[in-house]
Amino acid sequence: MSRNSNAKKARRKKRQTVRNSRWASDGQAQQEQHDPALIEAVSTFEDWITERGWTFDLDFSAKGLASWYYEPSAAEVDDETYETVTRVWFTVGENRAEDFPNRVSAALVGTGGDQGAVYHVTPDQLIDQIEAIEAYRLGDSVPALS
Repeated sequence: MSRNSNAKKARRKKRQTVRNSRWASDGQAQQEQHDPALIEAVSTFEDWITERGWTFDLDFSAKGLASWYYEPSAAEVDDETYETVTRVWFTVGENRAEDFPNRVSAALVGTGGDQGAVYHVTPDQLIDQIEAIEAYRLGDSVPALS
């Protein structure tokens, strides 16, 4: 096995360990709280987005909330209430219509105050529009996301 394959497996194992610790305090509670199909969908989404170069954000994630940011979009903004990077997140909880796998949210760099908007889309819509999201830089014309 090549070094790249071993490194990729190690990164995935680390992500899974962190993810599992977020979902529940022990493995048994995780099995009781979440449907195995949901756990698989979360894992597939996480693998897809991290392979595209997004970084899991421990600071903006908690039990039932997972967040990633796109480092190449980073910009300096004067007001800390504005996003400094483009961000994608989802929740898993009681409100099925607003939770993953029915909905993910995105905020483009510079979103905050009266600037920009938080987008709520299906995972398929996000996948279809991810290139426009990744290409956006502060000051560009805002892509139409729906």
